[in-house]
Amino acid sequence: MKIVKRILFVVFVGAVAGVLSAQTAAPPAETPKPVPYQQRIFQVKYADVRDLAGVLAVFGYGIKADRDLHVLAVSAPSDVMSAIEDAIKRLDVPTAAPKDINLTAYLLLASEHADGSNDLPAELQQVTKELKGIFAYKSFRVLDTILVRTQPGNAAHAKGVIGGTGADASKTPYEFVVRPSAVTEDPGGRLIRLDTLNLSLRVPGGMDAGINTEITVREGQKVVVGKSNMGAPDQALILVVTAKVTE
Repeated sequence: MKIVKRILFVVFVGAVAGVLSAQTAAPPAETPKPVPYQQRIFQVKYADVRDLAGVLAVFGYGIKADRDLHVLAVSAPSDVMSAIEDAIKRLDVPTAAPKDINLTAYLLLASEHADGSNDLPAELQQVTKELKGIFAYKSFRVLDTILVRTQPGNAAHAKGVIGGTGADASKTPYEFVVRPSAVTEDPGGRLIRLDTLNLSLRVPGGMDAGINTEITVREGQKVVVGKSNMGAPDQALILVVTAKVTE
């Protein structure tokens, strides 16, 4: 009889523990409600819609670009949609009109022999004075002046012939190429970056000569880009450039 009572007591205690455990167990977690999405179409006025869509992809939501209609179709939660709309307003703005660059290149023939002439234009007097202090050249002559106008990112080409005018005078054809890449502001004035500046010549005797470089020019200053052998040991071709930005 005592054994039966003990068994009943153990069963009773186990049942009570089960009831208490059921009462204190945490309720099952609720399934989160799906975030509602918005669908909007944005008209793009200035920016390239595909480039803009590529930038907005950082938000991680569906963005489709249509170049023909100049629109962006966006699907995103309302809070993200507000951020996307703000980004579009800041990025879809008119770009500044590209600046024209007027570049003047002087082809100078430098010689170690004085010729007694002083017919250089006034704007080159200071340049040749500095060259005389660096090299052994005693006289300078302008072979040609090249004028080109272009814009950042666009190349400008010029071709010409330098030399005498007589039938027997030797003539030297040349080609000039310049490609500016950027105009930047500086406390001392504007700086014009020339990523490509190439002067190539075929001097008498079939020899190639020229200057090929990259350079940054301060607006309005005369800059000696370089010199090249013209075949004679006592002569050289010197290239001087100056640039001006027009609004």
